[in-house]
Amino acid sequence: MAADQRRLVEAFASQAAVALERAALAEEARAAWERVEAEFLRNTLLSGVSHELRTPLAAIIGSSTALNDAGDNVSAATRREMLDTITHESERMDRLINNLLDMTRLESGGLVLKREWQPVQDVIVSALQHLKARLGGREVITTIPGDLPLVNIDGIAIEQVVANLIDNAVEYTPPGTAVEIAAQLDGDAVCVEVADRGPGLPPGTEKRVFEKFFRAVKGEGRRGIGLGLAIARGIVERQGGTISAANRPGGGAVFRFTLLVTGAPPSVEETE
Repeated sequence: MAADQRRLVEAFASQAAVALERAALAEEARAAWERVEAEFLRNTLLSGVSHELRTPLAAIIGSSTALNDAGDNVSAATRREMLDTITHESERMDRLINNLLDMTRLESGGLVLKREWQPVQDVIVSALQHLKARLGGREVITTIPGDLPLVNIDGIAIEQVVANLIDNAVEYTPPGTAVEIAAQLDGDAVCVEVADRGPGLPPGTEKRVFEKFFRAVKGEGRRGIGLGLAIARGIVERQGGTISAANRPGGGAVFRFTLLVTGAPPSVEETE
């Protein structure tokens, strides 16, 4: 082999070795970053969960202990107030635990959708019924036409999406302000909106609010660990739809998600 050819081969071999070394270093750096990120998420989750569980537990233990110690000496009104506290805080814990389980199922691929043809109106009504106590007498304005087509969805999963969006509106808006729910046919999809007249979303957070553990507004007595909207996005996308958030003209935020209208529901003869 000529000297020039040998030098050329050696140069190619050297460059290849450098490229392989860089690739190996990049892979090590990526793996290290993933470990750091996983540790950060784990610590965030543990910190958030421990805090969120401690708060309702303290209220439940305090109210139940006071009832037990007071016996028959507590008035009926006070007893009812303490029992309401125990009920509400227990429901709060239940929502947190369910969110954790649902996020685990979503990320592991364990969430199995059971689709059925049904009206989205029924799903919204069911979500409102389950959130009656959480709404605390707030006005709910619904704008839902009666001629919407049926959608092939997992009703329980989509009900949770609606419930999470309503819960988010209640959490971030002043007491007594209304929650607005609307649905309409938009092309080949049914679009559902949950809107409020609260402070709205900080600029640049319209997409980030759907990330795990992200809180658009921290502190100020806010509850939760930032999983509700992430779960809503996961469910909607598994259904083949999209979800988004935006600020409203005049103040407030609106969350929209779509449910594709594909195929046709079975006829009466086919279901018999």
